[in-house]
Amino acid sequence: MMFVPTYDVEWRDYVIQAQETLQQSALSLSSGSARRTYADLLHISFANDEASFILLNDRLIELANLAENWDSYGAPGPAAETIADARQAIEKLRFSALLPELVAPSAEGGISIYFSRGSQKAFIEFLNEGDVLLARYGKDDEPNVRVLRNGLQDLDDQVLQEIRGHLGARA
Repeated sequence: MMFVPTYDVEWRDYVIQAQETLQQSALSLSSGSARRTYADLLHISFANDEASFILLNDRLIELANLAENWDSYGAPGPAAETIADARQAIEKLRFSALLPELVAPSAEGGISIYFSRGSQKAFIEFLNEGDVLLARYGKDDEPNVRVLRNGLQDLDDQVLQEIRGHLGARA
């Protein structure tokens, strides 16, 4: 019988064990596509988004170590408070069952959480200065960008529903 993790601790242990196996096999999870493929394999194997959310949180840990000029164009690394806000946002997304595609550093200094479904895209960007932006765009519509005036506090069910609706995701 195959082991199926059911608790967060079991998922984290399973992911760590799988990552160690991949490292021993000289495979890398450093690229976004490799991480996404890895998360997809775990998701297919266990039909559970928890593995993907664990990888997103692991990515935040990596992004916390980015230095100034990480992109060779002078971009600042994400601030500790920005990382903490992004981590809280990912927890809200996990609780709301809205899975981002990836988490990436922002060239403006901060963290971006990206969503994608077909030609529809959206992202939430946490800037080091404290601003939080919500952007939605697609092939056939005008980009819509707005500032969430109260930051993380404004990332509520209504905003998450807007993202779902834009992506055409299930409610």
